[in-house]
Amino acid sequence: MKRTQLLTRIYSLGLLLLAGASIHLTAAKASAQVPRSKHVYIVAEENRSYEEIVGSPDMPYLNSLIAKGALATQFYANEHGSLENYLLVTAGQYITHNNSTTAVFNVDNLDRHLIRMGMTFKSYAQTLPYAGYTGLYSGAYMKRHAPLPYYTDMANSSLIKNHQSSNQMAVDIANGTLPNFAFITPDGNHDLHNCPFGVAACKRTADAWLQSNIGLLLASKEFQPGGDGVLIIWSDEADLSTDNRCSATVSTGCGGRIVVSMIGPQVKAGFRSVATYHQQSVLRTILELFGETSGFPAAANTAPAMAEFFKTSSASGSAVVTITAPTTTTVIGSPVRLAARAVAPNPITGMRIYVDNLSKFSTSSSSVDQLIAMARGIHNVVFQAWDSKGNTYKASKQITVQ
Repeated sequence: MKRTQLLTRIYSLGLLLLAGASIHLTAAKASAQVPRSKHVYIVAEENRSYEEIVGSPDMPYLNSLIAKGALATQFYANEHGSLENYLLVTAGQYITHNNSTTAVFNVDNLDRHLIRMGMTFKSYAQTLPYAGYTGLYSGAYMKRHAPLPYYTDMANSSLIKNHQSSNQMAVDIANGTLPNFAFITPDGNHDLHNCPFGVAACKRTADAWLQSNIGLLLASKEFQPGGDGVLIIWSDEADLSTDNRCSATVSTGCGGRIVVSMIGPQVKAGFRSVATYHQQSVLRTILELFGETSGFPAAANTAPAMAEFFKTSSASGSAVVTITAPTTTTVIGSPVRLAARAVAPNPITGMRIYVDNLSKFSTSSSSVDQLIAMARGIHNVVFQAWDSKGNTYKASKQITVQ
């Protein structure tokens, strides 16, 4: 499987950074940012490309959720392989190709960060025979689709008892005892994985499971107006035999175009993102929702968070990034002086310059002033700032170099 060099090049571009940014000559108000939440949940689907799910008449419930929430239209799995992608979305790195391994891994991961932040978490898995089960299979249950118990932080402690049947989720909802985070895993008969009676029947079965189980979750108080619940609908990889896309322009070498959508009171209703994302962006976004601001696991540390999916916080309304150079949209010759300053309610802790989606310069100051080599032609420049709470602000400008 091809994975490292190509993927590093793709997701290091930070393609998100210009998505949704308005062009201003002087200043721009704060962009959307990842809000804070104490109720974040992810539900997994399997092995179907984006085009097979979005708009499918066989999955009306899932498509109704997509319509209400925000959808990543350009999300691509890093590679093929179930366990590979489940570990990427929870640890931000490739660990093994052995989907039948019984090993547990002592690497930086989502479990570890949740424990450090004092957040409770569970793994809800359909057809799990009993809490804490560590076997590879039980009926249609497959351990490789339930990633949290693969890490020593859960597997080698009493927290393994938090690996529970999905039936327990309904009990926790009814009792008001939902954890802060849960990874929700339908079994292979209900997650689009096993399709002995054809793909259409498989989709209808998966959709019915979502309506019965996720419908209960979305009816909970956390997902009502004023709540902070965030549900992430996530697919591990695209069609195994036909879809190896890495992006809209790279057709081979990865795990294909997949469905990733979010829903919740803080999520933009009906939003459609055109930015390119990979699994590590989901991991970073989950941790930012819980308040993490730095030190994310592996590739999540440099991946773009999916901040554009969320409503703009009114608390950041007074934050401004002001571009001070260039003062015109046309400049003569290279290098080009690029300068800006940022102010916000919380202290600014860093700024970065991006030219055509590529990071060119960074500083820990609240201002930046740098000469950047630029070829002749039209360029998109973004100045992005971060504050002490992890909020991000940016201003953009299109420049023609003559």
